[in-house]
Amino acid sequence: MKKKSVFIIAVVAVLAIMIINSGMVVTYPNEYTVIKQFGRIESIRQEPGLSMKIPFIQTAEKIENEVLLYDLAVSDVMTKDKKSMIADCFVLWKIEDPYKYTQTLSAQKSNAEFRIDTITYNSLKNVISSLSQEEVISGRDGELAAAIKDNIGNTLEQYGISLIAVETKALDLPDENKNA
Repeated sequence: MKKKSVFIIAVVAVLAIMIINSGMVVTYPNEYTVIKQFGRIESIRQEPGLSMKIPFIQTAEKIENEVLLYDLAVSDVMTKDKKSMIADCFVLWKIEDPYKYTQTLSAQKSNAEFRIDTITYNSLKNVISSLSQEEVISGRDGELAAAIKDNIGNTLEQYGISLIAVETKALDLPDENKNA
């Protein structure tokens, strides 16, 4: 009889520890924790530390709270004087409003990167197509990056994203034009 009661107490203790553990949420300094209940956002924990959620009813999703890098694919763009150039760019971005980010992009980094890619590529294409090849080459000291960022403006704010910088790694002629 004594062994049976010890076993029951041990099982109850293990279950209690599992329930308490599933209700604890740790938020680190470089992340946001989004607490959802039945798919609806209940709260967003921005301060680092330990907090609680309702076990088995609420879920916790982590979102990065730091400057992120997105490297755009190398793309072919046309200048105002109809000359082709190869552009290789990257974007530095940060999630400023985790509530908007979660609502509009389902808290998926891939969704955010897709939006950033589309918006940045369109801006890059618009800015370079308004400049001659000579202006593009001479604008490499930051003017081109500033023009691209200005063209994007606050478009990404609707997704809770802040654009920190758009930089070009390389602006080259296509391989078939280099020999000429």
